[in-house]
Amino acid sequence: MSKAWLIGVTVFVVALAVAGIVVALVTRSGGLLPADSPEGIVQRYLRAMQDQDYKVAYGYLSSTSQKSCSLDAFLREASYREVRDSHMTLEDSRRLDGTAVVSARVTVFDPALPFGSSEYSYERTFQLKLENGAWRVTWPDYQCAPLY
Repeated sequence: MSKAWLIGVTVFVVALAVAGIVVALVTRSGGLLPADSPEGIVQRYLRAMQDQDYKVAYGYLSSTSQKSCSLDAFLREASYREVRDSHMTLEDSRRLDGTAVVSARVTVFDPALPFGSSEYSYERTFQLKLENGAWRVTWPDYQCAPLY
């Protein structure tokens, strides 16, 4: 009986891992939002972070954010952050006088638990401003490289 239970749990965990990979591949292959939209900039920033292309991600920050957080500090902070298996869904986007707020629902999948997997969600809000005709991500001074 215990051997059958162990095989069943193993099959379940492997199936969850495969499903997570499929979700990640399908999500990853999806199209990009327009590059001239706040939503598209947030998407590109997050993809750069996920790909560990931190210099590209840094380029999406506003000039004010770049002044308060040097590239070296950003690289140091970003390289310590672990990008988990997650999926982000756009929930809302609002523009007002050269600023924008993009809200998204982040769902994190943690298949590394010993008896199955865990999934949880939270809301993430990105603030952007229009600089020289391009949307850029802004952060409070006390946060150098927030990921999620």
